[in-house]
Amino acid sequence: MTPATMRAVRLHGPRDLRVETLPMPEPGAGELLVRIEACGICPTDVRKFLVGTPEAKYPLNPGHEWVGRVESVGGGAPTWEVGARVYGDTYAGYAEYALLQVEPGDWSYGALEVPANLPAERAVFVEPLADCLHAVHDQARVRAGERVVVVGAGQMGLQIVLAAVSAGARVLAVDPLPERRDLALCCGAHDAVDPDRWESEGERADAVIVTVGDPALVGLAVAAAGPGGRVVLFAGFGACGEAVVDLNRLHYEEIMLVGSEWIGSPPNQRRERYEDALALLVSGAAPLEQLVTARCGLEGIQEAFEALREHRSLKAVVVP
Repeated sequence: MTPATMRAVRLHGPRDLRVETLPMPEPGAGELLVRIEACGICPTDVRKFLVGTPEAKYPLNPGHEWVGRVESVGGGAPTWEVGARVYGDTYAGYAEYALLQVEPGDWSYGALEVPANLPAERAVFVEPLADCLHAVHDQARVRAGERVVVVGAGQMGLQIVLAAVSAGARVLAVDPLPERRDLALCCGAHDAVDPDRWESEGERADAVIVTVGDPALVGLAVAAAGPGGRVVLFAGFGACGEAVVDLNRLHYEEIMLVGSEWIGSPPNQRRERYEDALALLVSGAAPLEQLVTARCGLEGIQEAFEALREHRSLKAVVVP
């Protein structure tokens, strides 16, 4: 029997994260009630915790990389059965249960069925890996044999490395932390260097993907791109939204400078990247659970945020 209440973690303002007991939600038309198995912690969750999120109303449950099993089905969702495994990408994942719309929304894929035998710690990567595939294939337009530089080998940068390698590219990863450079090599990068070396590597890149929100890196990325190259800004830059770039290089060498947000900002989403990500995870070609360095319950989310911020952890998974 489904309990009458559930526990959830909600953000009430900057650095104000609370574990709360809430009434169990009832699925409405076209909704599923899902018992959550696991939820990944995204770097954007940490940013929301530190500086707040003015675009959303508080309280906010920022978890959006979750997998679970259908507990009950609302009207209008007859193809879903209790016990089915499903992936959710809405802000609801830091909880024991969550509601999920079956159909897509502006910023949600909707309900995606997940194989029963896919480990939860790998399954939580569906949404972030889909974002990385979008950056590599749709924005950077990476082709086999091209040289790609990935600036930053955090949890998202490493997934971009893997996505570019799976596209047949030769990948150079750039990161100041030796252990992350080692992980980049494990993800298939042909080389990994610290930030003091990457500009002197000589060969210009076909694509440069920036995964760190430092405006100073944008001009360096443009300088590292060859004629006809693509520079992709995968990171958000927050309050530091201005950078200096060489416009003559963009013009005369036809270098493209483009952003990459989720699987594409509405109405330009590439929803097929979710299926592509799931296929890679199911096939074993993307064993991303190797990036998981910490696990916690609902009470441990704030400490997990702090560990990620201080680079004491790479990827944390919440098991409510």
